[in-house]
Amino acid sequence: MVNPRKEGQPDHYLFVIDTDSYAGNFEREMCAYVTGQIGDCGVGEETAEAVKQEIPDTVAQLEDLVELVPDEHGCARPVSIFPNPRYGNDGHGNHALLTDENREQYPWPAYNSVSMFFHSIPDSKLIDIMKQRAQDVASRGVGLKGYEQKVGIEGFRFLEQHTTYKELNI
Repeated sequence: MVNPRKEGQPDHYLFVIDTDSYAGNFEREMCAYVTGQIGDCGVGEETAEAVKQEIPDTVAQLEDLVELVPDEHGCARPVSIFPNPRYGNDGHGNHALLTDENREQYPWPAYNSVSMFFHSIPDSKLIDIMKQRAQDVASRGVGLKGYEQKVGIEGFRFLEQHTTYKELNI
């Protein structure tokens, strides 16, 4: 059960997998393989079921930690695409590794990272398992059936997400 948040606590913790490819083509399948969790959309269900058979104790532990967060359409999902700070987007769908020479040409974020939502921080053993599983599936190919692609993993991050609101006098 998720505890109510107190002031100053993060909305979510994010386990971020930074990759070299646009993550919107594979984020839900990667999450299903790494955590055994899927969202209301059902994408990755077959993968998640296989993972539950393969590593049931790990999936049970992660199920208690993963948080479903509504996307922009109200579909609750344990994962989202996320900006990789090493890459930029030109606003026309073109992405590039940022350099001093091209930074102005690619001024917007490139969503090359996968972000999984947690309501508390997994222990180091679970984090190590998630990292290894992400590397395994990325090297074999991840994505919707028939559209799998090999993905280079550049690193992992764990972030706190805080949303703040300030009431304005009008």
